[in-house]
Amino acid sequence: MFQRTDYSQASITQMVSALGNGEVTALQLTEFALERIDQYDRRLHAISRVFATEARTAATASDLRRSAGFPGGKLEGIPLLIKDNIGVRGWPLTAGSVALQGLIAREDAPLVARLREEGAILLGQTAMHELAAGITGASSLTGYTENIFHMGYSPGGSSSGSAVAVAAGYTPLAIGTDTAGSVRIPAAFAQVYGLRPTHGSVETRGIVPLSPSQDIAGPLVRHSIDLQMISEIMTGKSLPVTAEPLRIGLVSELFENIPGSVAERVSQSLNFQEKVDITSVSFPELSTLASEANIIAYEFAGALREFLTATAGARYHSLTEIVASGKYHPDLEPTLSTRAVHPGTDSDEFLVIQQRQAEFYRKLVAFFDHHRLNLLAYPVISQSPIRHGQLQTGSNALISATSGTPALSLPAGFTAEGMPVGLELLALRGREDLLLKAASVFPVTSRPPLH
Repeated sequence: MFQRTDYSQASITQMVSALGNGEVTALQLTEFALERIDQYDRRLHAISRVFATEARTAATASDLRRSAGFPGGKLEGIPLLIKDNIGVRGWPLTAGSVALQGLIAREDAPLVARLREEGAILLGQTAMHELAAGITGASSLTGYTENIFHMGYSPGGSSSGSAVAVAAGYTPLAIGTDTAGSVRIPAAFAQVYGLRPTHGSVETRGIVPLSPSQDIAGPLVRHSIDLQMISEIMTGKSLPVTAEPLRIGLVSELFENIPGSVAERVSQSLNFQEKVDITSVSFPELSTLASEANIIAYEFAGALREFLTATAGARYHSLTEIVASGKYHPDLEPTLSTRAVHPGTDSDEFLVIQQRQAEFYRKLVAFFDHHRLNLLAYPVISQSPIRHGQLQTGSNALISATSGTPALSLPAGFTAEGMPVGLELLALRGREDLLLKAASVFPVTSRPPLH
């Protein structure tokens, strides 16, 4: 029988089976989730809001459907959490910022509608790096989200709360967004799986924008077995299991000039349970190509202004007004002030960046073809989690974000100093099937229990 003690470690697949066998009810799963949040979130700060009454009502309805022989979908009765920048009808939509207080989503984002259609129980919203404009988890609304393994350290961002919530056993699934690594970096620092799908494969309407050219929503889960199902739900497309053998190129430059313990731990994690062709490759311009194609600074102010202008209840209608108000976390000062006056999408520079993104992807395709690869591998981020208030550097996540390619953060374990690290795998556009195959044969790392 499925017990309360099983909840924090169970996969979605296991929970669905237990529900179908009558071992547990959706209401019981919801209560387990609420208990975990109540027990741990006073110190982790992974949650922005909980809607317990609404969740219990939805769970009761789910149980009634199941007892009547009409379960609603693949996620029937499964509790989950939604990042605070994704619209849920009737819920606040604050993107981790006090400046956006008063905004209420009038309708479900299409992504949320899909999850509801599949029977998911929405518990509440996860904390996030304010306005998704960083990777440390700083927010004027919720303060600092804590790294689950090291209090006082960054959990990564911007989907900080989503990753920590999954790692802490609040839910087996949380939805985040990823513009420059915002799913994959916190996944690495929480030792969970985080997928950035191919850009454009998940509808972003109803999500507070950062950079439409790079924004995408993605799942964070405890178990790789759940990735295929949730990917299919989010994209609305079937994702068949591929028989294509895995040919992985380790980008040598991204293992050099980084802390030795990080490189060593990520390299050691590449001990797949089935035969995988792994070779070291040189791509010295890869990081430069990715950073030079980063378009966020050009799109942020304009995209946010358009969103706020069109949304009822907004107190401020531009990034300039938010900066002038001073209503943001102090850690965001340099970023917001700079981007408020940055050249926008009407500039010549913007057109150049768009061209760079297209050229970057063409070079990636040529590199894959030349070396006969179907995946690249490198550390998600080469710097270990930093203390709150410090500058987090070392991310390699722009490679996927600026090329529009799918990428997956895999939990690679801990350095000799006890710091969490992640392995990132990157495929060409539309080849999530290769990432999921790699995840299915990747060695599972043990996580310290949460006390």
